[in-house]
Amino acid sequence: MVVHERDDERPDLSPIQLQASELYEQKQYKSAEQLAHLDLAQQRRGLSTAVALEILGDCATSLGSHRQAASLYLYREGAELIHGHYTRTSRRGTSQQACTTSWEAALRVKQARSLSHGTGTLIEATAMLERCFPHSTNRQRQRQPHALASLESCMLLGSLLQRTERKADAVVEFKFALLKNPYALEAIDQLARLGCNEAALLALVDEGLRDLVKSRLSKSKKEVDGMDEDDEPLIPLVEYSKAHANMYGNQMATALEHFNGLSAVYPTDPYIMMHRANILQEMGHVLESERSYRRLCALDQNWMASMDRYAHLLFQLRMSRKNAFMVRQGGFVHYQYSCHGGRERVHDEAYSIEDELAQLAQELLDLDDRRPEGWVALSLHHLTRDDHDKSLAFVDRAIALCQDHSYSHYLRGSILLSSQRPDHAVVSFYRANDLRKDIPSYEGLVESYLQANKFKEAICSAKEAISSAPRDARAITLVGLALAQAPATNQQEGGGKERAIRALRRAMKLDPGAPRPLFALVDLQAQEGSLASCVELLRNALDGGGKSNDVTDSTVNANHVVTWNMAHKDVIQAKLAEIYTLMESYDSALECYHTAISLNPQNGLASQGLERLEKIMKGLDPDSSMDEGEQQI
Repeated sequence: MVVHERDDERPDLSPIQLQASELYEQKQYKSAEQLAHLDLAQQRRGLSTAVALEILGDCATSLGSHRQAASLYLYREGAELIHGHYTRTSRRGTSQQACTTSWEAALRVKQARSLSHGTGTLIEATAMLERCFPHSTNRQRQRQPHALASLESCMLLGSLLQRTERKADAVVEFKFALLKNPYALEAIDQLARLGCNEAALLALVDEGLRDLVKSRLSKSKKEVDGMDEDDEPLIPLVEYSKAHANMYGNQMATALEHFNGLSAVYPTDPYIMMHRANILQEMGHVLESERSYRRLCALDQNWMASMDRYAHLLFQLRMSRKNAFMVRQGGFVHYQYSCHGGRERVHDEAYSIEDELAQLAQELLDLDDRRPEGWVALSLHHLTRDDHDKSLAFVDRAIALCQDHSYSHYLRGSILLSSQRPDHAVVSFYRANDLRKDIPSYEGLVESYLQANKFKEAICSAKEAISSAPRDARAITLVGLALAQAPATNQQEGGGKERAIRALRRAMKLDPGAPRPLFALVDLQAQEGSLASCVELLRNALDGGGKSNDVTDSTVNANHVVTWNMAHKDVIQAKLAEIYTLMESYDSALECYHTAISLNPQNGLASQGLERLEKIMKGLDPDSSMDEGEQQI
């Protein structure tokens, strides 16, 4: 509330208005509202009336969502009074719609907030702000913000434009906001999210800093040609901008370096902790990511942002040891989440990740059940129990609370895909990808299209993923997977199995510790009959990936090899046993299965494969539905 501040546009506040403003500042909203009504009842219509209307609008807003309709009416009436007064008295030419004073501009922003919070529509709020703050163009035909546009109006309009799918216009507004104040860190985050590249972002930050210095020095009547040594940024804005630009540009290794640098300077900053944990999780460093999330929770027990991703991580840890590495069955969810290392204490019965996930969901819902994170965690908890119906119901609740929550749409697509509903899954993955063009959403799209036998769409989505992240092994793997599974007619369009093999090998060079290209290449070469090559690939993976390629890309992070290959030797052994079975090297296969089970007794793939192998060695049909005794008879 700003009515107590004196400026040249506002009339002097009446004694009742001053007292109402004081009560409002002391959060006595009902008393302030009653005083303002008494003041309004004895006034004639004029600028003083607009002051009373603003007080009433602020009180209605503060009293709760059920009063939003009242606040909208009050703000609109006050703004129209001010607009009418100054358009009648002003001699200069003014637009019939544009704001005339900063007082009116402040009321229009409040009016737009009321419109966007349920009393109107996002489109109404956006249109009203665009009418009140029209852009102009300079001599270079560049768009300029309205003279009365503030940081608040630019950020609000940018947010509304983004939510109404007008992303190019949203970028313009966020750029104006950053130029007004380079410390508007949310503007940096939103611009990076909307695809603004690193160079453009740094140029905006630099220009904003220079304008800020010039503005401050001009107030003290000093001249400046540029930034002095004493005018260094208060925080490392360049590093901050680079970190976000690379993170949203899917350059995770580079982004992690920048966030590590920021973390060294600000070791207890929760936002830096959160982004580091997210990046580590996406890169596959699950255990290190878990430690970062735990530090964040210890720092602030009421922190909610990205806690749905922490729930996702707990789900990853649960699924990594719960069942087999499901290459051919089990759905995208099981495949995606079993590709990560588990904790060392997996055999401790008193320690249940499933219980931890349930506790996290309960804590998040107790904190705020109007945010999506708690419902996502609850959905994942039911997913660990293979209850897809309840899981889907809770993730739908999360989406209903926040339509723009990208991970909710991603999780919904994963559940639908694992329920053998790929056509429905495509819609959810597409929405998740539209909100944020990250690799997991592309993986979901490609997997859904492949399961729906839409191979052309799968190849196109995979190529789009490479355009988004050309140096990411996961994106290159998607192309290999799509080409490998496409039938002959689509292979001719996309390049065929040879191109698939090249793509998968290139992905392995970029990241030798990535399991997906390894197993995809093994399956593809097994189909081609190159079983000896499959054995070599898997043996090299067991050795740590060092011999799998003659040339290793400089961007490889060796920790990923340790994180996955070393933690999942049982999975590789089980796959190696499967290949030995195809080669009819039954003794070697038997040895590998026993090794896998000794490493992880819960490895379902090894248990099932061992049972199948024993039937083959006894001369029985492993695919028969009859039991062993019936087959012998």
